[in-house]
Amino acid sequence: MTENSQKNIIDEAMRDADEALYSEIDPDRKFNRLRTTDPQRLARRAKLKAFRAIDVSTAKAVAAKQYFEGMLDRVDSGIEGNCLVLHGRTGAGKTHIIKRLVTDPDLQPQETEEGKYRPLLKIVAPAPCTLKTLGLRILHRLGYRPKKSLRENEVWDRVEANMRAQGVAILVIDEMHNVLVGRNASERHKIAMTLKSLMVSEENPIQVILAGLDSLKTFVTGYSELHRRTHFVELVALESVKDAKKIVRFLKSLEEKLGVRTCGFTAHDMPHRFWFASRGLVGRIAYFAQEAATIAVSLDDDVVREEHLAEAYRRPYGVGDDENPFLILNPRTLKLPKKEKDIRDDDETFLRGTRRKEPADPEEELSDD
Repeated sequence: MTENSQKNIIDEAMRDADEALYSEIDPDRKFNRLRTTDPQRLARRAKLKAFRAIDVSTAKAVAAKQYFEGMLDRVDSGIEGNCLVLHGRTGAGKTHIIKRLVTDPDLQPQETEEGKYRPLLKIVAPAPCTLKTLGLRILHRLGYRPKKSLRENEVWDRVEANMRAQGVAILVIDEMHNVLVGRNASERHKIAMTLKSLMVSEENPIQVILAGLDSLKTFVTGYSELHRRTHFVELVALESVKDAKKIVRFLKSLEEKLGVRTCGFTAHDMPHRFWFASRGLVGRIAYFAQEAATIAVSLDDDVVREEHLAEAYRRPYGVGDDENPFLILNPRTLKLPKKEKDIRDDDETFLRGTRRKEPADPEEELSDD
C-alpha cells in the first residue's frame, strides 16, 4: 500500500468519525434516567428537586443581579457588550448565581417561524479546553453539526454566524478557567481578543458572563481592552467570627427553605461546624445541607440529622470520625488549610470527591500496584 493510499484511508476514517460525533441529535431533548410510575419514587424525586432548587439570596447575588439588569438594558439598546466576571474558589456559589440569572422569562428559547430564537446561551467549558474546543462546544449547543474538521478561525466564524442567526445576545461561560489552563501568552491573547470581538461586533454585540476561579480575574485584568469592559463580582469566604451573624442568617434561611425537620442548623455550635466544613464558602454550606437532606430522604428519614451531614462531608473528603466537623466533639480543634497548595488541593478534593494521600515513600506507592 502506497503512502498516498494510507493517507486517503486515514482521512476517510477521520471524516466518518467526525460525522458520527456530530450526528443529528436534538440538543434540547432530555429524558429522566428512570422513567417510572412508582408513587414512592416520584415523591422522592419531587423532594430532591425541591432541595436543589432552593435559592438563598446573598449580597453578592444581589450585586450580580443588578449588574445583569444593566446588561439587559444594553441588549435592548443594541449597545456594545460588557462582561460580568464571577470569580471565587470552588463551592463559592458562582454556578448558583448564574442559574438564578438565566431564569428571566424573556431569555428563554422559543420556536418561531424563522427558527429557534435563543437570546441567551449558557455553556460549561469542559476540562481540558482550548479556544477551538470552546467554540465547538458553543456550536454544539446551538445545534450546529459540522461535517468536517474545522480550523479554529473557521469554528469561530460559524460561532458568530450561528449566534447572530439565533438572536443570541448574552453568552454565559461557566468554568471559564478550564480554557486558560496550560495556555501560553499567545493563546491567552487570542482568547481575550475573541471575547472582545464578540462584545464589539457591529452586527450582533454580545454581553458576556464568565465564571471561574480567581485566576480568571488575573487573566481579564491582563488585557486592557477586555478589562475596561468588565465588572467583577468576587465571592469570598466568610470568616468564622467576623461574619458569624451572616452565617447564622444564611443557615436559618436555608433550613426554612429545605422544608423538612432538621437537627438545628443554627443551634449550639452547628454554625461553626458548617463554617469549617464549607471553609466559609456559602455554596458549600448549601451543598452540605442539600446533600444531607438527600441522604435523609434516601434512608426514609423525615429529619436531617448530624449523621446525614457527617456522611455528606465524608463522601468528598474521605475522613474518619475524628476529622469530621459534624461528628468531632470540639470542631474548633480542626484547622483550615492555609498554604496555597493545600487550598488548591482542598478545592480539587471537594470538586472531585477524591482525597489524595501522599505515600510515605516511593516503595509504598509501588507496592500498591
